Amino acid sequence: MAEYTKGKEIGKGKTKILYEVIGHPDLAWVENKQDVTAHDDAAYTKRFDTKAICATTTTTKIFELLNACGIPTAFVQRISDTEFIAKKCEMIPLEVVARRLAVGSFVQRRPDLKAPEGKKPIRFHEVYREFFLKTTKGKLEKAGQSRDLGLPLIDTGRKEEGTGKPIMKVLDDPLIEDVWAGNWKLMMPKQPAWEKGGDLGISISPTEVVLSADVKIGLRSSVVEIIKLMDQINHKSFLLVEGAWAILGYLLVDWKIEFGWTMDGQLVIADVIDNDSWRLRNREFQELSKQLHRDGLPLSEVEAKYGLVTEMVQQFRLPKQVIVIWKGSADDKSPELPLNNHLPGVERVEVVMSGHKKTMACLKKLEELLRDYPDGGVIVAPVGMSNGLAPTLSSHTTWPVIGVPVNAKEFPDDVWSSLRLPSQNPMATILSDKNAVLLALNILAQKNPAAYMVRQMAIEELDTGY
Repeated sequence: MAEYTKGKEIGKGKTKILYEVIGHPDLAWVENKQDVTAHDDAAYTKRFDTKAICATTTTTKIFELLNACGIPTAFVQRISDTEFIAKKCEMIPLEVVARRLAVGSFVQRRPDLKAPEGKKPIRFHEVYREFFLKTTKGKLEKAGQSRDLGLPLIDTGRKEEGTGKPIMKVLDDPLIEDVWAGNWKLMMPKQPAWEKGGDLGISISPTEVVLSADVKIGLRSSVVEIIKLMDQINHKSFLLVEGAWAILGYLLVDWKIEFGWTMDGQLVIADVIDNDSWRLRNREFQELSKQLHRDGLPLSEVEAKYGLVTEMVQQFRLPKQVIVIWKGSADDKSPELPLNNHLPGVERVEVVMSGHKKTMACLKKLEELLRDYPDGGVIVAPVGMSNGLAPTLSSHTTWPVIGVPVNAKEFPDDVWSSLRLPSQNPMATILSDKNAVLLALNILAQKNPAAYMVRQMAIEELDTGY
């Protein structure tokens, strides 16, 4: 692990402080604070003693998982219980949102998608993504520049002492109606577009928001290409973390993330991803995230839930699984795995050994595989002629075995040796070797968030108009 030296303070936000890293002008030293915020209103900011540790642990574990799966982030290394090193970024003033369930302000805007009283919220087949313009007290702040957008005042829900007059504040973080449009129309984030005031009557150029102030950065791609890349990264990242939480029995409801340009012009997920960034629920559908603080629960209960999330996120991992391509003959075709035969946490092993002619050797090899991959695996057996290999393996392991009768088109009767099986032989048979591999990945995805990400992404892209 590299060693770094903290320099002078270079920035401060609501929940963290940034410092220089001496000798590394491209890096920043990030220190989390004990503050938990709500409603973009300082009056609701509270503190608890373990907040910085919880935020740092959760953020670093999430970014370590993203990095391991090839998703570009600013995260470099954890330094202490409350600090980490990140690539210095010019932040893009957008909040990029992904939603699995229709809850919160979303159903205020879309009452047509609100679940009936007493029912669980609607689940989106495809993760629902949105972009919000990130503002501070109604101003767009980017690369040291600040511009007042003329956003309206809204009621905070609090009243002045003595007068009883409502306390107003400038609206922040308006919704971008159509992120693919050439000019972005800004909308109220918590009000239907068709109601009076839903359309703020304010537009902004996406070029001003997305491109770096350094003209050398960002101009290599069009604005639409950059937005598309942000959308894809957001989608993949959400699925990866959703899968990680699902393995532990938790439901990632939604999240918001931010992007930035590194000094060498790379688009990355920046800032933090922690229990302030999402809604997260357990098996009983009870909330565990900062939403508890927004809802006004006692700070002791909020702190306890943050501690639970921190404990659970430390269990995130990529397993060591395997897809075994087991052929009876070297002449049998080997199916390919997605991502050029590489997927984080999933190894590819090819075995060539006849189940008819080398039965004992096959069973010995099977025991070696069971020993070497305690996280489990799936055996795909593309076999020509009579398929004795896959049934033999299937009756000697709890690993799923998928037989692929490769000559079935020419010799349809070959299929019967894979279908007419005796008792205690739960083997699957699939004619397509590609589908056999996809089934194997579906099975591994129950314990592997990267496999879940790849398969769920493909499934959601099949029917984008769901």
